[in-house]
Amino acid sequence: MRNTYKFTKLYSGGIPQFIEGDIFKTIIPLNNAATMRLGPISSDQVSDQVSDQVSDQVSDQVSDQVGQNDVVNKILEYCKVARTKKEIAEHIGYKNLTYMTRKFLKPLLEKNKLLYTIPKKPQSRLQKYITKQ
Repeated sequence: MRNTYKFTKLYSGGIPQFIEGDIFKTIIPLNNAATMRLGPISSDQVSDQVSDQVSDQVSDQVSDQVGQNDVVNKILEYCKVARTKKEIAEHIGYKNLTYMTRKFLKPLLEKNKLLYTIPKKPQSRLQKYITKQ
């Protein structure tokens, strides 16, 4: 609450309202400078903003899918020789091993495109991954 008062006053010069009830409400007054808007917004502008946002989302999803295919191919090519999870992550440029495992390795293992070198111990610290021939 302290920060809400502080920053509302700083950015818009107003005072926030906190309304307790069945639903707790906070009303933060904003001026045009705080919302980066220089006047009233028309329905056409709203439509354009929504359209741009949807377009950006779709293009991001498509590029993610195309990028994902590139990463998958890169992993499969790299793992023609048995590699550790850490080596794979470094090769494709990921730092988060958990995310990389969930996003790429598990699906490849489930599709039998990638195999464990120690299949009876998938959680082994010595585990490596190799592309299925």
